[in-house]
Amino acid sequence: MTNHNSGQKYIDELLISLKGDKLSEIDFDELTEWLQEIKTTLDNSCELQSELKLMREDYFSRIAGMVKAVTIVERSSAAPEKVLAYLEDLENLKAAELIEQYRKTSHRFRIAFPTTFGLPPVSYNNSTGLKETQDYK
Repeated sequence: MTNHNSGQKYIDELLISLKGDKLSEIDFDELTEWLQEIKTTLDNSCELQSELKLMREDYFSRIAGMVKAVTIVERSSAAPEKVLAYLEDLENLKAAELIEQYRKTSHRFRIAFPTTFGLPPVSYNNSTGLKETQDYK
């Protein structure tokens, strides 16, 4: 009963046996084995759920920090309200969506703070100025 379908089938059969007058047909050795497998599966599931929660909290705090920093740099008057709404929406995202938002946010952060990553700032006016990356630190 290691796969989900056979476990589901066993549960259905067990429920039918418990509802009717078929209690004598229940194989208690098989039931004990199955319950031990379920216990192990539930323990693993709880551990994975705990790890997922920890990772989600980490992603959320990273995204929140980057978004707040970019918002301060942009200095838009409507930005704080947008940030609050954005951060509230993050808590409801699925894992894949949260990862995608992290990638987008980290890209925006790298653009907003290029010298943090050893890159010269982006110049749109072709001005001559400091050319060495070390000059920007």
